Amino acid sequence: MSKRLRGTIVALVVIVALVAFIVSFLSIFRNRIPEREAPGLPLYFGEQRLDIDMPEEDAEEQDLVEFVAELYETACENYKQADKAAFEVIYTTYMKIGGDLMSLPVPGTRYCLKEGAKRYYMDFAIPDQSNPLIGTLLNAFAPESSWYGEAQYTDETMDYTVSRKIYSGSGESANGVAPKYAEDGTIVADWSNVTTKELAKPVYAAYQEGDFHHTDHEVSVDTIIPGTVSVEYNSEGRYYICNFELDPEKVPEALLESLRNSSGQPSARYTKLVQSMTIWDSGYFRTYHALDDWTTDVAMSSTLDFQTTYYFDTEGDAEKFDINNYQYMAEMCHK
Repeated sequence: MSKRLRGTIVALVVIVALVAFIVSFLSIFRNRIPEREAPGLPLYFGEQRLDIDMPEEDAEEQDLVEFVAELYETACENYKQADKAAFEVIYTTYMKIGGDLMSLPVPGTRYCLKEGAKRYYMDFAIPDQSNPLIGTLLNAFAPESSWYGEAQYTDETMDYTVSRKIYSGSGESANGVAPKYAEDGTIVADWSNVTTKELAKPVYAAYQEGDFHHTDHEVSVDTIIPGTVSVEYNSEGRYYICNFELDPEKVPEALLESLRNSSGQPSARYTKLVQSMTIWDSGYFRTYHALDDWTTDVAMSSTLDFQTTYYFDTEGDAEKFDINNYQYMAEMCHK
């Protein structure tokens, strides 16, 4: 065997070994999501069934689109008018780099409670802590949206929302601390070095002008894609099941700008918006599941998986309306 051939074989072996090592190394970033307790299913809320006609099986596509849009608008208005309402969100943001070569899942949990004019809100995004490189990579590719805890509060006496945030990273909100999961699944957070800001106030209660929207995406007859809609009625559970897609070319400009700012990617754009919602036949939200995909021009993409469960003022769901039942809410959500 010639020296040149032997050298070529050695080089190939080294390259194969290096590729195998890289693939093995990158695999530690895939699908490592901590167990999170799913929210309990809500109880029925409302007095009577909506005066709205369910589309027939042979209904035109436009009829289905209009039905879903009307249900969504009705549920949004009913949430705004309700004196007490709460929702919990279990979500995972999958940051993908180089196609599917590297997938960095960032799980999170949100809690929101409104009682009269008071609105309490907690948000925790906590990546896998078994490998310190994950936090480093996330801070490099998504410095404002990867690892944080945030508490918000507002009421009728305020024209803004106060935000208190703890964050470990390189972004402007960084203050050197971040929440973590304890072994029992609870969240441990150090709020001693919190960053406080005044944010724009959302529409959430009856005393305000304007409309409440579940999602920052527009859900309307203009944005729902015909041909993607399916509607069912669960007579035993008394709720509608609506599946549909939104047109990614009609994303509100403010939301697109927010995506680009939070991701640090000026070319970021949405590519697919798959939505599924269940609404009580009395016109109140039950659940809403969104799978939103976006990508960039630099081999970076992401899937946003958000599952929301709504609760209203029923005796069986009373525990959802006690701020002491949510970690750090009573402590951090105040003026």
